[in-house]
Amino acid sequence: MPQLARSPYQALLEDTDFRRWFENVRRGSVATAHEWLRRIGFIQKTFHKSPKQIASLKPKDAGNFILDVVSALESQKRSGSYISNCVKPLKSWLEFNGIAIQQRIKIPGRGELTRVADERPPTPEELAKIFNAADLRAKVACSLVAFSGLRLEVLGDFLGDDGLQIRDFPEMIIENGVVDFKNIPTVVIVRKTLSKTKNQFFTFLCSEGCNYLKQYLEWRIRRGEKLEPKSALITPQMLKLAGQHIRTINIGDLMRKPIRNAGFQWRPYVFRRYFDTRLMIAESDGLIIRDWRVFWMGHKGDMEATYTVNKRLPEDVIEKMREAYAKAAEKYLMTVKKETVTKETVVKTFNEQFLRMAGYSDEEIDQLDLESLSPQEIQDLIKKKSLQSLGLSNNSQKIIAVEDLKNHISEGWEFVCMLPNNEAIIRLPKIGD
Repeated sequence: MPQLARSPYQALLEDTDFRRWFENVRRGSVATAHEWLRRIGFIQKTFHKSPKQIASLKPKDAGNFILDVVSALESQKRSGSYISNCVKPLKSWLEFNGIAIQQRIKIPGRGELTRVADERPPTPEELAKIFNAADLRAKVACSLVAFSGLRLEVLGDFLGDDGLQIRDFPEMIIENGVVDFKNIPTVVIVRKTLSKTKNQFFTFLCSEGCNYLKQYLEWRIRRGEKLEPKSALITPQMLKLAGQHIRTINIGDLMRKPIRNAGFQWRPYVFRRYFDTRLMIAESDGLIIRDWRVFWMGHKGDMEATYTVNKRLPEDVIEKMREAYAKAAEKYLMTVKKETVTKETVVKTFNEQFLRMAGYSDEEIDQLDLESLSPQEIQDLIKKKSLQSLGLSNNSQKIIAVEDLKNHISEGWEFVCMLPNNEAIIRLPKIGD
């Protein structure tokens, strides 16, 4: 587990019983297991009691220890929710060792909303400002949460081992470098391995979100990536890591950047609240029903039960849901309304996004005639910028000192030959090698 290797509390897992408890919690939720490991480690560090010592306490003493922890954290002005999150793993560890706590542990304010939980969602106009401050990858991440109601963990899980994949968009077609959709709004499948409730469900992505996704995937194809059904939908920027998943925390980071650039202080999770609250208004207008909103967000409810029992919903129900979602998205979710655009405008927008993702500044882009650039010219410009970032001009080879050879090889360069004076020639790998 690479995440454990970086944890300052991994030594706790050397205790066989404690590791059994950790792995048991992990079967239910990887994120919870790692968070509880951190909490128990904090308690050991702060209160000088190891998990083994805590497990050896008598029930009365164990209850008193928890009460002492609560009192100490209260004196530190910790919130009720913070204290509760320290008590939960303690109780779980004690119960795992057959120790039942008889005392009632009272934690003032445990159910109160924290400051961040009470933040308001953005308006469509504010969401548009965030999209304008985002690159293609961030736009896709933000739109999947704001327009489809997905949790951040669905885009990339806690460990970065799984997340949305190309195959989870069954109505998306990728042929000859072009991305298209059989139906818009398009279906987004959330596999049970990504679902918090452990039940597979689906939601939809509106035309604005599909447009962002199309631009992003075509950019990845144009830079040389081969997209497979199991390729990660959102992947690292570095080409050598292309196709791999990224962790939930990194998903949050790439979404937070355009939020800050647009001048707001919201958390990335506010996009999911945007989806929920905007569709609540659509529900009050009679455009959708509550069960569908609950189902699209991946909550348990009547629709979840129906979907689990019947394995899949009938096609006519899916189409009714699609139609209702389309009307609600057009009126309440999307930041851009349907309008006629010229081919030149589309070409200019695509070329601008491709060049910006490649690293060109606004000043450099303003000096180009974006509408007249051919696909080959765009590729040449992207290649030129990539070479410049590596300290090259139009040559794919460069000379380095021999002592730097190992580092360059590990970064993906290829060795060509040795030169006198302790120098070597290396080259960039060819795409397809």
